[in-house]
Amino acid sequence: MNHAFTGALLRARLLFVALTAALTLSLAVGVSPLSPTASAAPASSTSASTGDKVDQQPTARKKTRKHRLTRGQKVLRAVRRQNGDAYAYGAAGPNRFDCSGLTQFVYRVAAGERLPHNSGAQVGRTRRISRAAARPGDLVFFHDGGGVYHVAVYAGGNRIWHAPGSGKHVTRAQIWTRSHFFGRVR
Repeated sequence: MNHAFTGALLRARLLFVALTAALTLSLAVGVSPLSPTASAAPASSTSASTGDKVDQQPTARKKTRKHRLTRGQKVLRAVRRQNGDAYAYGAAGPNRFDCSGLTQFVYRVAAGERLPHNSGAQVGRTRRISRAAARPGDLVFFHDGGGVYHVAVYAGGNRIWHAPGSGKHVTRAQIWTRSHFFGRVR
């Protein structure tokens, strides 16, 4: 074989290996060598002489949004923090509650709403809504036909957060009766 031909073949083989390695590397870092913005060096490499980053092409960034909590989510977060607090008649927190004191406290802390400290009076501060329209954070009022005797925060899925009574603690529970209705604080 001719030495000139062998040398040219060797250089072509080395060039092929170098280009294949560059293509593999560019695809590994997510840069298509066919795109018009592809650069000769990967964007994350540094210059050996200056230590500065090589100019990077602008890339499409994912739009990030701050997730803003709804009033209902804020109310649920506040009522969950009271889980396990003791029941005390007439108490409105921060560590002891009766039923309307609990709803009054969590609405004030979470939403800045001033509710009265009485379940019957809290009905007057709400708009009655259907079960289908109820969202977590709405209020659930329990009645005995003559009037409202208990109020709780709706947790979704037929569950509530409430201060159940003497000797008990703030807890999440199933709705236990059909004698209830939902209200959304205005």
